[in-house]
Formats: sequence, structure tokens, C-alpha cells
Amino acid sequence: MILRIGRNGQKEEGMPAGEGVRIAIRSARSADSERCAEIFLHGRRQAFSWQPADRFGLDDYYDCVREDSVLVAEAEGAVVGFVSLDPQAGVIHNLFIDPGWHKRGIGSALLREALALLRGGPHPVELACAARNAAARAFYERNGWTPVAPPSDQPDTLVLYRLSRMG
Repeated sequence: MILRIGRNGQKEEGMPAGEGVRIAIRSARSADSERCAEIFLHGRRQAFSWQPADRFGLDDYYDCVREDSVLVAEAEGAVVGFVSLDPQAGVIHNLFIDPGWHKRGIGSALLREALALLRGGPHPVELACAARNAAARAFYERNGWTPVAPPSDQPDTLVLYRLSRMG
């Protein structure tokens, strides 16, 4: 999938060739792992800001995606985000974008591509998100995900989401 991002950071339909930044979504290659691990580390430290930064390490990425399919978003020759999923279980495990590339439609594009791989599976499509990660929760809800149950007041509670529409 190819997505063009305009100079203003917004996705633009019908943009003339050569304008904006070209974003390609593709299956991850082994050469992408190091960059994905960096994005994962920085994203988790930001998303779980109430946790000590040293709780997270680069090796966490490899543990978390070991059995997953991974798609990456590439711009200007570099990986700028990724999504990992388990097609058999119908679960999206991780979605992280380099902070310098936020608010450009990349997360939504990765989510759409992940859903295309999950459509027609035997299970409802689900993901979990930290209850305290308000930005991610708002993103998922804007993209058609519905919380299955309200979050508890425990500090590391995850909210389970199901897709309320396949769009």
C-alpha cells in the first residue's frame, strides 16, 4: 500500500506525484528489526510514562513479536512505524509510530492493512491497550474500536477492544 503525506502532515487524496512524502506499508524484513525495536522502546516509554524507563529494553521487541506477523511503514527510506498481529487468533498486539511521524495517518494506514490480513478469520478482531494511555485509546475509538469492558482502577490495567465496524 502506498500513502502520500502532504507537506502539512495531512493525508491528501489526489496529490500530484512528487508532492509530499511517500509512505509504503509492507511486510517487515529481518533488516527492519533493529529500527522497529527502537520505535517500540521509545513508544513504550512514552505510552507507559508512569513506569521507570529502565523497565523497558530493546530486546522487549523481539520477545513481543516473536510469533507475530509484522508490517512496517516506510518513509524516505526508513521504517517509521510498525504493527504486529496474530492472524490465527485475530489479535493486533502492537502498533507504534516514531514520534516524529505522529498525526500523519500512518497509524491508521497500518491498522487498515492489519485488518485486511485479519478479515474473515475465525475469531473477533481484538486488541488491548493500557487504560492510562488516553491518546492510544482515543485513536482506537476514532478508528471504530469499542472497549469490551470499562477499565479498572489498577495502575497497569489493559482495556480489551473489539472492532465495532470493519471499514
